[in-house]
Amino acid sequence: MENQDKKRHLIIEAALKRFAHYGLAKTTMTEIAKDISFSKALLYYYFPDKINLYVSAIEYLMHYISRDLVKSIDKTNSVTEGVMKLLQKRQTFIQKYYTLFDSIQLIGSELPENLKDKFHKARTFEVIIISSMFSRGIASGELQMEDPKLTTEVFIDALQGIHFNILAKSKTIFPNKDQFKQIFQKEMLLAEIFLNGLKTK
Repeated sequence: MENQDKKRHLIIEAALKRFAHYGLAKTTMTEIAKDISFSKALLYYYFPDKINLYVSAIEYLMHYISRDLVKSIDKTNSVTEGVMKLLQKRQTFIQKYYTLFDSIQLIGSELPENLKDKFHKARTFEVIIISSMFSRGIASGELQMEDPKLTTEVFIDALQGIHFNILAKSKTIFPNKDQFKQIFQKEMLLAEIFLNGLKTK
């Protein structure tokens, strides 16, 4: 890795720690620079502002989460185990980095288009993982379904429905930590019921 790439990488990692612990509003570029003994001018050389650095930190985290999910799922022995592992991992990351994701509300309507695109790609990646697990289940004889693509869409829609239903009841736009735990419990139950219905008789 070139020296410039190393510096950029160090800045992003330091920023991620700060954003995850203190959130966007309570983190300054000065603090991030101090954490890694860089000048503030050097931070601004790589990132024009704090929002740009925040977006890069989220992107970095998403790449890490994606790699970790794939490794974890590859070690599972069944589709049910794989889906449950995905949901568990997702919940673990949400709880660990809750402050980071909660800060998105502060940006609100000013949410950069590239950040919206990254969240869309993350959602698409999750759909691909679940679809591949369903296909693996069909190939191994564990699951049976006539239309794997449609079945994947229905499953994803049902998971999202749980999320939106809890938010609708509380009239909030972003779940708090306890609500995320409620979502997770219902997602796990839904996955168990859904996958049991797809198992080869």
